Amino acid sequence: MRAVNHRMILAVAVALLVVPSLSQGAGFALFEHGNRGMAMGGAMTAVADDASALFWNPAGIAFQIDEGVQVSLGVTFIAVDQEFYGASPYPGDGYRATQKTQTFFPPHGYLIIPLSDRVSFGFSATTPFGLGTHWDDDFAGRFISKRVDIKVFDLSPNLAFKLSDNLAFGFGVDYAIGQIDLTKNIGMINPYTQQLADVGQVHITTDGLGNNAWGWHAGLQAKFGQFSFGALYRSELDIDYTDGYGSFRQFQTGYADYDALLTSQIPFGQRVSLNSNIVMPDYISLGMAWQNERWIVSGQWGRMGWSSFDELPINFPDYPHLSDTVIQNYTDSDQFRIGLEYKVSEKFAFQLGYLEDETPQPAESMSPLLGDGDRTGYTIGMTLNFYGMQTDIGYMYLEPEGRSTGGQSYDGYNGSYDSKARLLGITTTMKF
Repeated sequence: MRAVNHRMILAVAVALLVVPSLSQGAGFALFEHGNRGMAMGGAMTAVADDASALFWNPAGIAFQIDEGVQVSLGVTFIAVDQEFYGASPYPGDGYRATQKTQTFFPPHGYLIIPLSDRVSFGFSATTPFGLGTHWDDDFAGRFISKRVDIKVFDLSPNLAFKLSDNLAFGFGVDYAIGQIDLTKNIGMINPYTQQLADVGQVHITTDGLGNNAWGWHAGLQAKFGQFSFGALYRSELDIDYTDGYGSFRQFQTGYADYDALLTSQIPFGQRVSLNSNIVMPDYISLGMAWQNERWIVSGQWGRMGWSSFDELPINFPDYPHLSDTVIQNYTDSDQFRIGLEYKVSEKFAFQLGYLEDETPQPAESMSPLLGDGDRTGYTIGMTLNFYGMQTDIGYMYLEPEGRSTGGQSYDGYNGSYDSKARLLGITTTMKF
């Protein structure tokens, strides 16, 4: 009789890979934390002239002291279409599946309080990493994932100093809280039928504030005439998932002795404690912008240190025979962004943007949780100023390059992934 396949049981490992349906930045980073900035393609490191500077470049809030206290709240709605086309040996040529339609809405919020004519305090709440996928119950990849929802929340106090009329420096501390929610089926070859059978389901989740990490970030902004320059660095976030568990549910196969054997090897009907660790990448960006009374033109290069994500351990302290380590072998990846804004009047402006993001994911680690490819994005938006309130509306069309596992999938699940995403967001800022 075939032994239990531990890797198939514990696809938690790949559950931490985040699908592009919820992300703009390649891998599973989110950059939709200010919809004016999103409408400019995310090319904001050198601009950073509104409340969202707390995300793009905290040094920018030191040049906003004359704006008074600012409170900014926003949300971005993200919808995705993704299709999978199977390849040999499994699930085979001609197989096709479409992911269920989902809409995500990562929020963001900012508070800026000037402390003096050269020092400003800021606090931000963002979701810098996240994912969500949902496949049909009969999806051939259901033994890797049926449904997943993963988020990282970041709470960050910041200080910024205006060192001179031309130069500012800002830094902040990041407190990150991670959440994982994954459901997948457990598949085994039934020895009586010699066919793959669904013998159970595992639901893995983490909760509580114990799944956390501390990090930091710092930025510089310099202004010389109509030109501005910006630099930002964000550290790694080494998140320990210590408050988690797996719940195992058995599906009866109709063969009592086989069901009993499975029960002896898999903790069906129990909640089993688990822990894991994932190192979210560091990030550096350099930007330059030119502006006059009506126009802003900005460009930016960024690099994410995804090589930190080389493997993922999954540990069940009470059931060490179920523990596993999954190899991912991500590589560092580059980003290129261009943005434009035209100020029609004091009350209205519009933005355009373009971006390219390289994928950090090797073809071998592509899976139903993340089938990533190099991405191209096109953005547009507008800003309205009425009654002392600034409202930014941004839209992005994001198209990752279709990509195949090339028959080398670590999970033995081969094929190609094709997806498109549409993002629409609104950010409102009030000044006091």
